[in-house]
Amino acid sequence: MKKMLLSLLIHGLSFAGFAQTFTVSGLVKNQQNETVGFAAVSINQSKDSTLVKADVADEQGSFKISGVPDGRYFVRISAVGQQMYHSAVFDVAGQDVKLPVVSMLPEAKQLNEVKVTGTKPLIEVKNDRMVFNVEASINATGSNALDLLQRSPGVQVDRDENILVRGKTGVRIYIDGRPSPLAGKDLASTLKSMNSADIEAIEIITNPSAKFDAAGDLGIINIRLKKNARLGTNGNVSLGGMFGITPKYNASLNLNHRDKKLNVFGNYGFNQGAWHNTTYDDQILNNVAYNKLWHGIWRDTTHSAKIGADYFINAKNTLGFSANGRISNHNGGGESETFISKRNNLTADSLILSSRTSNPEKNKNLNVNVNYRYADTTGHELNIDADYGRFSSRGISYQPNKYHFQTTGDEPIERNYVSKTPVDITIKSFKIDYEQPFRKGKLGYGVKLSDVNSDNTFNFFNVLQNVEVIDTNRSNRFKYLERVYAAYINYNVSLGKKWDLQAGLRAEHTKSRGDLTSYKHNDLDKVDTTYLSFFPSGAISFRASKNHTWNLNYSRRINRPSYQNLNPFEYRIDELVYSKGNPFLKPEYANSFKLSHVYKGILTTSFGYRRTRFPVVGLRIPYDSSRTYFITENLDYSQGFSLDMSITTPITKWWELNFNVSGYHNLWKAALDNGVVVNNRTTAFNLNGQNTFKLKNSWTIELSGWYNSPYRRIDYNWQMGMVDIGVQKKFWKDNASLKATFSDIFHTARGGYTSAYAGIETRLRFRFEGQMLRVNFNYRFGSKEIKAARSRRSGSEDELNRIKG
Repeated sequence: MKKMLLSLLIHGLSFAGFAQTFTVSGLVKNQQNETVGFAAVSINQSKDSTLVKADVADEQGSFKISGVPDGRYFVRISAVGQQMYHSAVFDVAGQDVKLPVVSMLPEAKQLNEVKVTGTKPLIEVKNDRMVFNVEASINATGSNALDLLQRSPGVQVDRDENILVRGKTGVRIYIDGRPSPLAGKDLASTLKSMNSADIEAIEIITNPSAKFDAAGDLGIINIRLKKNARLGTNGNVSLGGMFGITPKYNASLNLNHRDKKLNVFGNYGFNQGAWHNTTYDDQILNNVAYNKLWHGIWRDTTHSAKIGADYFINAKNTLGFSANGRISNHNGGGESETFISKRNNLTADSLILSSRTSNPEKNKNLNVNVNYRYADTTGHELNIDADYGRFSSRGISYQPNKYHFQTTGDEPIERNYVSKTPVDITIKSFKIDYEQPFRKGKLGYGVKLSDVNSDNTFNFFNVLQNVEVIDTNRSNRFKYLERVYAAYINYNVSLGKKWDLQAGLRAEHTKSRGDLTSYKHNDLDKVDTTYLSFFPSGAISFRASKNHTWNLNYSRRINRPSYQNLNPFEYRIDELVYSKGNPFLKPEYANSFKLSHVYKGILTTSFGYRRTRFPVVGLRIPYDSSRTYFITENLDYSQGFSLDMSITTPITKWWELNFNVSGYHNLWKAALDNGVVVNNRTTAFNLNGQNTFKLKNSWTIELSGWYNSPYRRIDYNWQMGMVDIGVQKKFWKDNASLKATFSDIFHTARGGYTSAYAGIETRLRFRFEGQMLRVNFNYRFGSKEIKAARSRRSGSEDELNRIKG
């Protein structure tokens, strides 16, 4: 399969040419010498006025349009209340062009609408992040957010739906600038309920500056939701279906209205469907073999909504409000049979454990943000954010178990259980950020206070003669309170025309308290922790020439344990598997360096090194003679080297190639108290590729895929990959599109792992529902003028996504 995937994804690289392009920049002002924000700017060929590139000026009237080849052009600019502006003809000849300041005249009558079209590249590489533009991919149609992360450069999703970067956990997931209030299975469930129709881009920020919260030793992945980009009243509607083993459906509606003073926006999304997977789990414990076959199904119905408004008090002051919520009804479960026998003897002394589990769960999530922003034309900017978040989950797990004796003919034995696990988490935060010019650069500083209150109840019941009897040995309530005080300072400056420098320092003081209440006495019923940490960061950029740019950056970051991983009580996953928290878990601390080189803006190569102290891993340990349990432990340290390459280039006028490959070498070391010794190394890689073929009459064909090589953490994980093909047709003056994709055309959506430690041998294989037909219809309506709601980051940062299922 490796050769097939590599051939399909790398095909055409030897034919790729590097088209040299440059940047055109400028500043837009009005007759009163005030900057004009959000003006629509287009670059057109002088000979026939053909549109070459288009973009939108920022709130201060600045624009910077890259990707312009050599030639003769003029600029056309439009803005509400201003006359259309046409520049003089200028030449782009081997270097970037900075235009004179544009002075627009007031418009006495209503301007006609201006339609600006353009296509974003699939992958954009910027100084501090890599951006995967979902809208640029036909084959992303109908996918959920978890699928899209698997397709993103350098990102993996493992068998337990954990999100990895270069083979390691530790990345923080943000949704529209705010961290998700979830982790573990709850985060995976939320991501699977988010459809690609609502997602604009995925941003991978590996070494964030001091302005960002320090959590996430591998950085941040921000899932940026779509924002309407037009003035007046306009919107977008999307309808989709996926047809595999069972059908799945999704729909979304986005509305936006904007005038000079007020912008009001809102959206609604709906997802419904059932996803299937099969797992073969073979395990040997104490010379007894457990061969389990499980057919699972995950059902989901999700409603999500967002409302908000920005009020532009004047040219300098803006007041904003937004609220988003999600209600999800999940029901995971399935049927399993476990054949239990002495090792290498599948007839004598054997029995079968059959189970049919059901896990209905209802999740509610609400986040509210109030924002004030001040910005003047001299570079002073103040942002104040107040956030409130509430997450609640009401889950029940039904676990009926029946043992069938194969040799004695005895009557089956039943052991039935029910668990009820309500979770309530409240998150409050307040932060202030300020930036100002300082010694030819920009100085930023700010403070933040966050407060997290997590209340987790675990009630377990034995079902005896259809009566639920509480199990006092396994029922408890765990409350967790955490408060983080943070402050930072960050400085950016350009040193001449070739050098840029960024340096920052962040301090975070953490105070936490865990309080366990249970029927059964536990010596670890109260755990208090207080610590102060400092997180430096820095970056140096060097523009060696018009074709070569270098960037070196460094950051120190932290991963705090998830709230449930600190709970020392036992939790029954099923009849044979338990889990147990660890109140003595230490935070992970990571130091990372990365050196990057950009060639002509289309080829990026980077080399990185990372060393992590106290990395957290999950282990499977014997519970007794027949059962196992999962625990979380700190290793001594891990370190890794990485080498990444990304290319985005047109091969011909009708063929464009996007390709990314990430290779890494990781080392893990520890000698744990339970006798497990870890000394593992792995060298592995993953790749993503896409070929886009633009045909006549607005038809487009896309061939794409991804591949993860085998890699090792504690377990040895097998290779995985998938190839998709899709087609798109635009019509109704490009306001509507119809996309169809056939995913997993070679039926390779499968994987597995093997492990052998602590007296347990495991071989697990899984296959998920990857092969399906995806169809999506999208229609844009209303005004075509620019621009919509401003993008802003809220005050809630890493504390919002450490809730683990």
